[in-house]
Amino acid sequence: MLRLVKKVFQDLLDGHQSQRTYIPKSAPSAEEAILPFDPADYSIDPEVLKQMIDNREDFVLLDVREIWENKIVQLPETVLIPLKELPKRVNELSLQQEIVVYCHHGVRSLDAVYLLRQLGFKKSTSLTGGIDQWSREIDPTITRY
Repeated sequence: MLRLVKKVFQDLLDGHQSQRTYIPKSAPSAEEAILPFDPADYSIDPEVLKQMIDNREDFVLLDVREIWENKIVQLPETVLIPLKELPKRVNELSLQQEIVVYCHHGVRSLDAVYLLRQLGFKKSTSLTGGIDQWSREIDPTITRY
């Protein structure tokens, strides 16, 4: 009897193990990612943004820094949506509008652009170097932190 129970149990285990799905041992590399992303293709230099502002072009300037950072310094007419809130608040933006995203040094803004592009915001770009590079190249009166 014990031998029969043991065999049934082993058959169950063997059947369960053969049905396991393949689980990768690591995440895919950047080359294997679904959406290839070259930051240079989705960035805008501070000089170009300055021209857009001076020409009064129609675009949204999106700040993805934290609230406390925005209180220290911000570019004019900025929409503030911290990066961690962006997935929940993306409906506040228009798919048709050009969006220039900035942060402190340009890293979070690239993450935001990556997300926005996946969600269909094809006219979104990241400010190269963020507000820090803006303050060094365009407006030295802006507070650096």
